[in-house]
Amino acid sequence: MPGVLAGKAVVVTGAGRGLGEAYARLAAAEGASVVVNDVDTTVAASVAASIGALADDSDIATWAGAGRLIDTCRQAYGRIDGLVNNAGLFRLADPREQDPDEFRRVVEVNLLGTAHCGLHAIRAMLAQGSGSVVNVTSGAQAGTAALAAYGASKGGVASLTWCWAADLAGTGVRVNAVSPNAHTRMAEAFERHLGDRARGQNVGKSAASNAPAVIHLLSDAAAGVSGQVVRIDGDELSLVTPPRQAASVRMSQWTVAAVADAFAGDLGRHR
Repeated sequence: MPGVLAGKAVVVTGAGRGLGEAYARLAAAEGASVVVNDVDTTVAASVAASIGALADDSDIATWAGAGRLIDTCRQAYGRIDGLVNNAGLFRLADPREQDPDEFRRVVEVNLLGTAHCGLHAIRAMLAQGSGSVVNVTSGAQAGTAALAAYGASKGGVASLTWCWAADLAGTGVRVNAVSPNAHTRMAEAFERHLGDRARGQNVGKSAASNAPAVIHLLSDAAAGVSGQVVRIDGDELSLVTPPRQAASVRMSQWTVAAVADAFAGDLGRHR
């Protein structure tokens, strides 16, 4: 039987190892023609060779690099049907010790890289009349110690997903995101940095276990699915909703004292 991605051309960024590699491998197994992107040329070439894919080492943090990547897919396969925005940097730091250059680089790769690749791909997909973008966000967007740069960038990716889905409703181009969990090098770094506070980070959760949700979102079986953030956590699959008001209090005119009363009363019960 043909795979669910048979005949489709798919780009996976940051696919030289870990989660990205798992996405690329399953996409190829499900029949897709895959471009394996990673700034580490050696690992990109190794993964690509093992699955019969094309390797690419473009730096997606730049607009030009992202454009070259999407053009590579279109030139090799004649189109682009799917994009998995997986490439990302992970840096741990206390705010008192945060290196501003590291903070900037995390945002450049995780958020701007996702935006750059997405914008190039969306324009090509709109010309085709179809396509699927799957961004990769993280539970860190909700607030995790030592992960301000990473969490902020991933929160931006989630917002980007919801906004693009609204922009593209009815066009045939879909945008979703996944929030994966796996015991990768990132989890190991988190454990080393936080010690006992982070022991057992995602133990037993393989990168491969996250791939089926990504492949489904790329496939025609998910043709009616857009604007969703899918959380994968071992044996649990769930949806993450956009931020909503948790509670509200009304007052004809707000004063500092009235705000203090609200926090001490109804709002305080929802904090």
